[in-house]
Amino acid sequence: MPDLKPTFIINTITQLSSFLVFSVLMNRLSLTHVLTIFSILMLALVSIKATHFLRILKRMKWFFLVMLIIFAFNTPGQHIQGWDYLFSPTYEGLASGLLQVFRMLTLLAVLSLIMAINTKQQLISGFYFMLLPLQSVGLKIERFAARLWLTLEYVESAKQLDKPQNFLNQLRQFGQTNNTPQAEFCITFKMPVFKLIDITVLISLMVVSAYVLLKAFT
Repeated sequence: MPDLKPTFIINTITQLSSFLVFSVLMNRLSLTHVLTIFSILMLALVSIKATHFLRILKRMKWFFLVMLIIFAFNTPGQHIQGWDYLFSPTYEGLASGLLQVFRMLTLLAVLSLIMAINTKQQLISGFYFMLLPLQSVGLKIERFAARLWLTLEYVESAKQLDKPQNFLNQLRQFGQTNNTPQAEFCITFKMPVFKLIDITVLISLMVVSAYVLLKAFT
């Protein structure tokens, strides 16, 4: 029986739709706004004791550092005073680099929050019913759902590899995997319940999306 979590204020489909619209609007937010949203998300993740974001941050720290360096040294602008080396970063480059880094961190924080407040079953059902209309153009929704399930299973198992002893145990068991019967699983899709707040949020998202499109082409 799948693990159950309390139903959130809005259902999974509404959460995923909000994330898609938010990821598009993120490019229009300033660094101050992004930092404010990021701080709120951090408080939310801490309040529910979600550690998934910290693991992502630990694994991607060098990626963010390289991104910041690239923006700092390749963006034209006013060079930082007191820098005695041949290549000098610019203030504009540092600002652009920090903005891009915190944009990605904010999106990862939102994803971590969604993963923390939903079960694998809820996430897969949400993606399934969101992508269901694409079956008309030949997309294999069931195959996508199966791969998503395996990906989430891998994410769950990767949590156990953070400790050295667990990693060593995995290595010891690696040679025995061919003789171990694979566990069977069954994926069931359950349409989330749409309440008044879900309908309100989805209508608001459509209005915001239409407004952004109009602004982009006018």
